[in-house]
This record gives sequence, structure tokens and C-alpha cells, in this order.
Amino acid sequence: MKKKLVMTALVAGLLGSAGTVFAASSNDQPVPCARPGISGPADARGYGMGPEARFAWQDMRQQRMKQALDLSDIQEQKMMELRRGFYQESRPVRQSMRNLQRDLALESVKQSPDKRRISNLTQRIGREHVRLAQLESRHLRELAKVLDARQLDRLLQMKDNFGGKRWGRG
Repeated sequence: MKKKLVMTALVAGLLGSAGTVFAASSNDQPVPCARPGISGPADARGYGMGPEARFAWQDMRQQRMKQALDLSDIQEQKMMELRRGFYQESRPVRQSMRNLQRDLALESVKQSPDKRRISNLTQRIGREHVRLAQLESRHLRELAKVLDARQLDRLLQMKDNFGGKRWGRG
């Protein structure tokens, strides 16, 4: 019985490998691949969006924002300056939050997690959330100086709708 099972496995293996060799040797034509850039920009390797895609997305988003809010060129320029400033200012806070959340996750999955350390990490994450909310509030006050009431209402509406369309929510 054992000998029969081994022989069957050997024969099946040989047939499978022979079929693979036959398929590989009888196909001397390369398989056509989709050209890079057919469905969008691609990098030199032929896949992905490429390094310039980030800037293309930013330009497209900026144009949509300009149209949706009906911004003048001066308003658009000022908004971009404010957005860049907010991003640069909030970046260390967001990085700190990510690091704290990673530390919290690592501590939580330990065999015997330290509850005092978990409590400390959650409080520190909360303080970072407060700092980020304060930065965002200040940023919105600065935007309110640039935009009129109608534009500001539209911006806040866009901000509310933005989160619902990401990652399959909404």
C-alpha cells in the first residue's frame, strides 16, 4: 500500500513537471503586458503611479478646491501657504501619535502587559490629540481670515464629507 502511494506521487510529480516544461518550451513568444501608463502614470518599472503622481494628485486636488470654493488667485496662494504651514507644524505631533500608538499596541500584546504603562501611553496619546485639535483650530481661524462666509461654509462641508468617502466608509 505504501509503495503504491509513493509510486503514484512520483508519477503525478513527473507528469506535472513534464507539463510545465512542455508549456514553457512550446511558448517562445513573450506574454504581452499592459503598457505602463495605460491606466494612469507609471514609473520606469512599469507599475505604480510613479514618483510624480503625488504632485499630480496635489495639483488635481488644489484645482478642485479652487473650483469648489470659487477662490481668487490671491486666496488660493494664501490657502496653500496656510496648508503647508499647518502640515509642517502638525507633522511632529502626528508622528508622535503614531509612535505612541505603536508602543501601546506592542505593550498591549505582551504576555503580561504593564497596566501602568498602558495607562500612561493612553494619556499621552490623548494629550497629542488635544495638541493636534488646537493646531487645527488655529489653522481654521487663519483660513477664516482668507475666506468669506460662503467659502468657509463650503470648506467645512467638504471637510465633513471627506472622511466618509475614504476606506469604503460611506
